[in-house]
Amino acid sequence: MEEPESFYQNIFASLADGVLIVSADLKIVKVNQAAEEIFQHSRSSLEGEHLSKLFPDQPNLLEKVVQSITAETSYHHVEGIGCRKSNNSRFLSNLTFSPLIKSHNKTTTAVILIQDTNFLKELQETSQQSDHLSTLSVLATGMAHEIRNPLSGIRGSAQLLLKDLKNFDQREYMEIVIEEVDRIDRLVKKMMDLTRPALKDFKQTNIHQVLEEILILEKETLERKGGAFIQTYDPSLPTIEANKDELKQAFLNLIKNAVEASPKGGQVHILTLYNNDYAFRKKQDTLSPNSIIVKIIDSGPGMTDATIKKLFTPFFTTKKRGTGLGMAVSLKIIENHQGKIKIVSKEKIGTVVQVFFPVNK
Repeated sequence: MEEPESFYQNIFASLADGVLIVSADLKIVKVNQAAEEIFQHSRSSLEGEHLSKLFPDQPNLLEKVVQSITAETSYHHVEGIGCRKSNNSRFLSNLTFSPLIKSHNKTTTAVILIQDTNFLKELQETSQQSDHLSTLSVLATGMAHEIRNPLSGIRGSAQLLLKDLKNFDQREYMEIVIEEVDRIDRLVKKMMDLTRPALKDFKQTNIHQVLEEILILEKETLERKGGAFIQTYDPSLPTIEANKDELKQAFLNLIKNAVEASPKGGQVHILTLYNNDYAFRKKQDTLSPNSIIVKIIDSGPGMTDATIKKLFTPFFTTKKRGTGLGMAVSLKIIENHQGKIKIVSKEKIGTVVQVFFPVNK
């Protein structure tokens, strides 16, 4: 039974990799939705363009496309450097060229399959970070019960001894014991945050309300340093399906870090925007992946690339009394909401934390 044409159009539109149909004169005939996302431009502006505009200064690559059509030959795993039209940024890509053979056995076009390897690398790094959290979850579950029970005994005994001690120095030492026991208990509780299953009590949530509630808590701390928050909110931001309490915990960790990193008199900029990541599409493209973006920008000392790579690793911290679990917990919560965190930082300039949440229209 012959499938309707719409069936094949749906397959073409649903492919996760970018697809370009290119004519013999290397003009782009057709693109799929993934290719729009990769090149960050609408199909109406891509169709009719010469392939060299998307892969500039690469004559060998263009020659392979021509050979694919004329000699009806396929080429796999061809490395190319694509150019995003929106900002002229470059990205590494893995390409496959195949001749498109029509029913009358004459080849006049080629199919180019495109994988954005920069994006794949980011996914692999995020996956590795999630693996760290998964391993820690197994470890933390067992440790929590083994540690907290004797901790309760130590704290209770220390409190009883403190009541009987008259010597000032001895009382001071015992208070330190109790304080350190409480610190270990807080650390174990944070570890337990990584082991909790993802909460699914999602409701329509206003991201601006979440941020404002956190800024009220952190405003005094920043003002003591002579600093201030600057909010730039996009009023068109839609609500998202989320667990408000969990989002507050995630953003509280991120904003606290920005406040602590800020120098005296420094500002922390909280910015939100509604983004579709590339040019506007046609109305019928109902599957366009839109996103809410929250940026937390500080003017602190910044971080090296090596530090950024370890930032979500449990127990890694650059603070004297930090636990190294705040960022790991935030990552877990954001990923539970199908979101993503991206960090951009430069030493002596500051750090930009970007949090992305998908919005299905």
